[in-house]
Amino acid sequence: MRKIRIATRGSRLALAQAHRVAEMVRARAGVDEVELVEVPTLGDRDRTTSLSELSEVGAFVRAVQEALLDRRADLAVHSLKDLPVTQPEGLEIVAYPERRSPHDVLVGCALDSLPPGSRVGTSSPRRAAQLRQLRPDLSPVPMRGNVDTRLAKVADGEFAAAILAEAGLERLGRADAVTERFGFDRMVPAPGQGALAVEAATGTAGAAVGGALDDPSLRLLLHAERLLLAETGAGCRSALGAVAEWDDGIRLTAFVSDEKGSRRAVVWGESPEEVVATARKELGL
Repeated sequence: MRKIRIATRGSRLALAQAHRVAEMVRARAGVDEVELVEVPTLGDRDRTTSLSELSEVGAFVRAVQEALLDRRADLAVHSLKDLPVTQPEGLEIVAYPERRSPHDVLVGCALDSLPPGSRVGTSSPRRAAQLRQLRPDLSPVPMRGNVDTRLAKVADGEFAAAILAEAGLERLGRADAVTERFGFDRMVPAPGQGALAVEAATGTAGAAVGGALDDPSLRLLLHAERLLLAETGAGCRSALGAVAEWDDGIRLTAFVSDEKGSRRAVVWGESPEEVVATARKELGL
């Protein structure tokens, strides 16, 4: 194909991610021209509904997927953690091209330096549950807005600190804002956090172009994380975290907080199916 159209949300972070994929398309797929198609989404327009509810229904991705289905675009770029495990008929994830840091980070103040009762911004039940384990004396408070807005709310003193994804800060050139990175033993990230997903309509020329960007090794790890999400029916509702790494096979670190309480597990296996089955048993899911 001489020209590829890439659908994306219009936020600064989404555009940075789409531009990154556009660079890969030009370099690896021999495409002469790449056009970005900005698509407004319900999640961008709705500034009042909680992020957990919006993510549950795919409010940040559905309109972008519609651009593929009606052929306004050949490819779509998503933050994988925003993408529901159930996809519309006729679409597929053709590539996981890269993953930046999957870690959660604190901005504004280091955890041990926060006074008791400090307001810490996060709209993620998963992050809030793990923050309460680390510092029960702090107050997780819902926070909406893009990365720049959240950083501004901390700088203005509305929040003493905020928990964000390190990958988003890296992609926006704001890694300097990080005051503390959480290891996986302290805060388990969302399934797919930091990873990009390239989606296309099945059987199209765009799917063939996008497929050239896939990282098979990364795909296996992300499959393990999203398989746990899919098989448990967990996620935003029950505060699930999962991150897979290569470590003499696949090592999966998982966290869940639900009506039975908060618990975590670290398991190993040779395949995504094996580690997920073991993690479910360890977590009582």
